Amino acid sequence: MTLQIVQIVCAIGIVAAFASLQFGLVKPHDSRYLFANLVSSAGLAVTAVLTVQLGFVITNVLWALVSAAGLVAVARSRRESQGIWSRSVQAL
Repeated sequence: MTLQIVQIVCAIGIVAAFASLQFGLVKPHDSRYLFANLVSSAGLAVTAVLTVQLGFVITNVLWALVSAAGLVAVARSRRESQGIWSRSVQAL
């Protein structure tokens, strides 16, 4: 029963993130969108491992990895843009 609750919450998380994207509430590189996908897909992957559902394990592990890579790219981009800004301010 507990695994089903986790699966339902995580499935709602993924669909809510996707709906937010489709309705223009977030952008594809929005960290909120990527974080919701990462947490939800990781939760589904864990429950899939525990219930030995290989297809869902593969799907959700890959989904989590892609979401994590997106979050890393967003973080790097923000860091680089802050670095450029701080260097230009220091030059003044």
